[in-house]
Amino acid sequence: MQDLTEIPVAISSPENIREYFSRYILEVKKLSSGSAYNYQRGLKKVSHFMKEMGLVEESIYEIGTIEELDFAWKRLKADSQFSDMDKSGHRMFSSGFNCYRKFATGELFHEYSSVDVKNLDKPMKLETPIKVEYKLWKRSGIMRTQTVALANFTCDIDHSHDTFIAASTGHPYMEAHHIIPIKLQERFSSSLDVYANLISLCPLCHRKIHLGIREERRLMIDGIYENRKDRLAKCGFVFGKEEFEDLVLGV
Repeated sequence: MQDLTEIPVAISSPENIREYFSRYILEVKKLSSGSAYNYQRGLKKVSHFMKEMGLVEESIYEIGTIEELDFAWKRLKADSQFSDMDKSGHRMFSSGFNCYRKFATGELFHEYSSVDVKNLDKPMKLETPIKVEYKLWKRSGIMRTQTVALANFTCDIDHSHDTFIAASTGHPYMEAHHIIPIKLQERFSSSLDVYANLISLCPLCHRKIHLGIREERRLMIDGIYENRKDRLAKCGFVFGKEEFEDLVLGV
């Protein structure tokens, strides 16, 4: 069976996204448990309506990109029954969605430092890969968007690296990169699609870390290791420096 894990598709792990959103509200945004409950209740109702309209199978957390999220919300708001319930409920559903959308786009991440976001780090459930004609491990387009936003649209290798302005965001174009490649997922019992394993790279560094001269790649990987080894360990990935080099460079 051919492995297509390097194709940048956006198929979310809904339970992981749900858990990250819940922890974000409580651990990063520091909202009360009551506020967190109201947001979650609002999104539960939003998910119910989206499911009835055939927009999702079970919940809003399945949606893997901002474009798909906005499309589903637009369709939902056009439904008169949903709109009336939202109005009568003091816009609770809209409030829940708006908070989730800001979380998904990374907009709210600008308010917090990387220290705050480290509160989200923990081992996450490894979900079963989707099996069609190919095996494809799930990864989240939303988390890639957030990773770049958290880096303030700069390159984590060197913040001075310049690039072009992306039409879709109005910010310098950057790409999210899995430090431990997704294609190695079968070696691990926890998901590799976690914040600790994602960094923001300029296009040049992203290509270089995949295709560059081995020794130059090693220097990049060593720097990443020093910056992320503790966070990776919190998510269940514990390596010595040489072991980490061999793992990543051997791909």
